[in-house]
Amino acid sequence: MEMFNRKVLNPRIGRLKKSKNLDILEQIEGYVIRKCSERDIEHSYDVMAEEMPYFKTMGYTEFATSFIMQPLNTRMRNEQMIDAWNHDVKKPDDWKSYLVKNIVEKDANKYQDRQQDFDRWPAKDYLVVLPGSNKVKSNICLNRLRFLKKEHGDNVYFKPHPITTHQIVGEFKDFFGESCVLPRHMDVYYYLQKAKTVYTTHISESALYAAVLGKRIEPIDIWNNILMGSFACINNHLFVNQHHLGDYINKCFSSYKSGIVNPLIDKDWKGKIDKYFDYICEKRDGYKNWYIAGPKKKPIKK
Repeated sequence: MEMFNRKVLNPRIGRLKKSKNLDILEQIEGYVIRKCSERDIEHSYDVMAEEMPYFKTMGYTEFATSFIMQPLNTRMRNEQMIDAWNHDVKKPDDWKSYLVKNIVEKDANKYQDRQQDFDRWPAKDYLVVLPGSNKVKSNICLNRLRFLKKEHGDNVYFKPHPITTHQIVGEFKDFFGESCVLPRHMDVYYYLQKAKTVYTTHISESALYAAVLGKRIEPIDIWNNILMGSFACINNHLFVNQHHLGDYINKCFSSYKSGIVNPLIDKDWKGKIDKYFDYICEKRDGYKNWYIAGPKKKPIKK
């Protein structure tokens, strides 16, 4: 189990500590790992890759204080959200209200001890939410950021991810000015509530939280890398279809086909996971022997 294993987390998040409200997901991680073992499927925490549609690995991670599982294949990830939207869910749960409550009651942050020096850093109308250091240069369009700074002047904040090196924070300050770059450990959800428009990515749950708050959301990703975003299968719909997001979120997240689980909402969360594995493995079997990978190339001896 990797989600709460400090040996796994230390190289990724360093001294940061996950919020206590995520602890409830540990029981889900254990159950999902067991289901993977029963199906002879590998599992991997917080990793993205592109396998065949007849995938060998089930990926999983935290998502807006919930648990999301999805195959390491772009087609399958997208199809499961389309199938969830088309699923005839009789009485969808109120996921939207749950997400709004997370923000209002200050339970949305993934990490503990967020700074709240709001008097020194008063809110602005526009907010750019950036990913961590390992994703900034590969996933973010710098030309887009420059455009936003020119468009909004000093009325925009660029919020570095908590896992951002001092060097990259310094580069942002050089690009956009110190007064427009928030400290990396500030509580982003305070500014999310105050902003008129939120610019974010296909790898950030801030798109979902901004959407349920009724904010205008726009992407800042490099176009070619969008599909490999951790939450691209969800965020892509949020960006494009902002007129019926409440219905979309409640219906899709309530469906077992979404792969999204939260024991605070799903009364029978184990049953939801069982149905998900039945569903996704049936889809997987439909691709068996369609695409076959060649043997791994042997390293060339020098």
